[in-house]
Amino acid sequence: MSIAIVLLSGGIDSATALYWALKQGFTVQAVTYNHRARPSRERQAALSIARRAGVNHVVAELPFLQTAADIIKENPTAFGGINVPEGYIPTRNLIFYALATYFAEIYGANYIIGGHLETDSIGFSDATPRFFMGIERLINDTKMGIGSDHSDGIHLLMPFLEKSKSDVVRMARELGVPIELTWSCYYDRAEQCGECESCLEREDALEKAGFEE
Repeated sequence: MSIAIVLLSGGIDSATALYWALKQGFTVQAVTYNHRARPSRERQAALSIARRAGVNHVVAELPFLQTAADIIKENPTAFGGINVPEGYIPTRNLIFYALATYFAEIYGANYIIGGHLETDSIGFSDATPRFFMGIERLINDTKMGIGSDHSDGIHLLMPFLEKSKSDVVRMARELGVPIELTWSCYYDRAEQCGECESCLEREDALEKAGFEE
């Protein structure tokens, strides 16, 4: 049975990617990255989802990473004055997938799975099909493969790259994903704010999919 590293943030997309991987028959090793601006509720969501799914879970601390909003607070001239999305983290996916390869080496995984959507590539150049194909080539050009069988290489699987968020919500329902455990809000509050970009995207997708929390 193939082992897969699944990047689990605690949101709907990554949770659905995890359940999709289990449905495909993968043995899943979930990996979550913590950084300074990440809400504690999102961290707890990742822990709860992994526990509910019954998969192994490792949390990597990345205290040096900051979102664009926090970077600009400390340095108003950052990004050359160009407007960037508030949740943007410079080279985030390059860092995340390099570290995922690290864990793939450790756990003997031949697959790395992410929950990126079709719309992600519109605002983020490190979430395009071209980017992921390039990362996969780089991984297989540089990996050692010591202590595990990587004769067939390490493959990046992005099952939702041609799907909308409402498509993923529908899939989540079919797969039995505990959507009520997921967290999408940018802020660390008792309840999701319903006003930030991520919350609005979540609410729109849930409505289009005919799902009520």
